[in-house]
Amino acid sequence: MAWTVEPDPLQPEEALAWFRARLPLPDPEFRALREEARRRAFWVSGLAALDMVQEVMDALEAALREGTAFGDFQKALSERVKSAWGEGSRHRLEAVFRTNLQLAYGAGRWKEAVSTRELRPYWGLSVVLDGRTSEVCRPLAGVVLPADHPFWRTHVPPLHYNCRTVLVTYSREEGERRAWREPPAHEPQPGFGRPPTAEEWSPDPRDYHPELWGAYLRALAALPEARDRLRRLAESRGRERPEPRDWLFAAGTMAGSPFNRKTRSVPEDLRSSLGGGRATALEIHVAKRVSDGDLAPGTSPEVYERLCREAPAHPEAALFAYARAQGPVLAALAPASFLPEGIRGPRLRAFWFVVYSFHSGTLVTGYSVNALRELDIPWEEVTWLKRPPWLTAPSS
Repeated sequence: MAWTVEPDPLQPEEALAWFRARLPLPDPEFRALREEARRRAFWVSGLAALDMVQEVMDALEAALREGTAFGDFQKALSERVKSAWGEGSRHRLEAVFRTNLQLAYGAGRWKEAVSTRELRPYWGLSVVLDGRTSEVCRPLAGVVLPADHPFWRTHVPPLHYNCRTVLVTYSREEGERRAWREPPAHEPQPGFGRPPTAEEWSPDPRDYHPELWGAYLRALAALPEARDRLRRLAESRGRERPEPRDWLFAAGTMAGSPFNRKTRSVPEDLRSSLGGGRATALEIHVAKRVSDGDLAPGTSPEVYERLCREAPAHPEAALFAYARAQGPVLAALAPASFLPEGIRGPRLRAFWFVVYSFHSGTLVTGYSVNALRELDIPWEEVTWLKRPPWLTAPSS
């Protein structure tokens, strides 16, 4: 008997892991990418604003995590998103909902099938045959082939929009009895059928296609001007409630800001490495990070600045705002594992911390820490813009 790999709808860990690997992109940015760069992007046709795409993505993640139905997903979306689609919005919403959940569950089934391949080395397609069966799937009903057959490089469900076909697995004995000699020459809809392979989320942005990651950073940096609102949130000392999209504004602000380059006096302990008594703030910070063991010797100021700009856009970054003596700031804390091996220092710690100052309009520092308690921050006055599940803030 075939065994259908079904993730638990209440705890779909594999489906969620796959879905969280997507990077949200506005429609125009997505369409500008080459096919190879699109595979780990999440986009919604007709939505040209990144915060609206993120809103849809957040609602879909909640539906996956909590096992909610389409009606609950629809209620979670703002009128701004619904009105962006105009006529036929319910139909388009339902297509977005069903297709993305099918893609996520399909990735979960595929991964579990791979993990049991030694015990169940044959895979097949279970096709629902009724009046709604598509011409894509109907010829594939009952296909059974070895799990290492080239067919599975292009035919892992879903195979088209609103596809109901699922991947099933068989023991060797049953698989040999059912196996087809050759599959039909019938292709999935464009953009469907490819296995997830290494498509799971990675802590290193460089594991994403560089074209996709660059498009994501550009989309963040191009978000509507929101610095006045973010400043108010920082100055509210935790009293003002942020909106769901505020973290996007913060990530965009930080990702698009330069590092402070004002010239100042070099601390005595760094003068030998900088060869003088004055240098830019950026040069001084790089020298300090090398001295502390965060970065490898020879790391350039340009690389350091890039790391500080990438951290806020990291898929698992925490983003928050608070007021300090020098003025209100934005801050990001990302797993330091995203730093490339070649520039990691011998004492690089677990998290990379970056601060943006509203006063200067620049990034002002970036360094590694092992725990939040190492940061001199009034935690009870912090406004959390994005607080990932791994993070637990210490009490002050």
